[in-house]
Amino acid sequence: MSIIDINQYKEKLTIKKRIIIVSIFLIVVAIIITGIIYMKNNNFRDWMDTYIFRKNIENTDITYIEIDSANNPSVYAYDRYITVLEKNILSMYGSNGNKLEEIEVNISNPIYNSNGRYLCIAENKGNSIYLISGENLLWQTSVEGTIEKITVNKNGYVSVVEKGTSYKNIVILFDSDGKELFKTYLSSSIAITSDISEDNKYLAIAEVDTSKAIIQSNIKIISVDKAKSDPTNSVEYNMVGNEGALITNIKYQDKDKLICIYDDSIHSIEKGQDTEILKFENKTIMAEIKNKNNIVYATEKSNGIFSTSTNIIIKNVYNNNETTYEVDSTVKSLQVYDTNIAINLGSEAEFINTLGWLQKKYKTSQEISEIILGSSIAGIVYRDRIEIINL
Repeated sequence: MSIIDINQYKEKLTIKKRIIIVSIFLIVVAIIITGIIYMKNNNFRDWMDTYIFRKNIENTDITYIEIDSANNPSVYAYDRYITVLEKNILSMYGSNGNKLEEIEVNISNPIYNSNGRYLCIAENKGNSIYLISGENLLWQTSVEGTIEKITVNKNGYVSVVEKGTSYKNIVILFDSDGKELFKTYLSSSIAITSDISEDNKYLAIAEVDTSKAIIQSNIKIISVDKAKSDPTNSVEYNMVGNEGALITNIKYQDKDKLICIYDDSIHSIEKGQDTEILKFENKTIMAEIKNKNNIVYATEKSNGIFSTSTNIIIKNVYNNNETTYEVDSTVKSLQVYDTNIAINLGSEAEFINTLGWLQKKYKTSQEISEIILGSSIAGIVYRDRIEIINL
């Protein structure tokens, strides 16, 4: 090959490289522009969701699990599983509707709580408790009193609120192996619920004192290490709520920030400091605090005499940034789990994430009565079946 031929060959290679580089650059720019338009333009996003991402689904061609209402099944979702409890057998199903495992649990009237890969089941007003991780039963135990509330954190620590005899409530903390760490006794107040910090260092108890003319809600934060040796002197913080405000739930977020929801507001507690992060207005119709590092609430807005839409507002509890997702309807119910949000609109359901992006839009010809929600799976529950939606 001559020198001229070699130079021409090198020149062709250089041109090809330039073409490839320019093509890659244009593709990247196009993706960025498309992404920006997708985030900013509702009409374009709806078109992409419908025709490109195929996020709209009908219940006529969807995978489902058959159930028999005569067996009075109890249905729950967590992590990537849908569970059906009937006749003391907990059946676990995957995203394709296939049965993955069966676990025997001696429970007829269950209450549930889940966090990450852990599922805790207990007998409501009974004394049996079971902790499951993935598809495996880790431990089971029983308590002396009757169980009213259960909570599990992402590490498998379980707190149980039980009704005792000499005390109004007893709160018990178990570690991930089922070992009882300590008990806390409440003699003058009622425990609404409890929760365990993500690092297992604190147990928070939401209490209500009804002995006075005006309701008084309090948050008691207990040091787990101190309580193991001296439960009576283990209270790290005792936070007093606003007079007359009724606390309904609490939830530890990452970095041990405790989110507290009252009937009129939402607060955060961190290192003994109580901060109001949301005051409910008349247009606020519902709120949830179980979303990861966010609170989610719905506000109605009127678009005319016969038209009402709803804003789903996702507020980050660390930087206070808000994302709004609008639906052209009245919301029947709102459910959150991990980073997922399920919006029940009656004969439709929309599933979004904490970025306010649509994951799936579900339509049916009948009224939706119940939605169950996990981290990567959801179920629409009917009398004879559970329709599976993969998120």
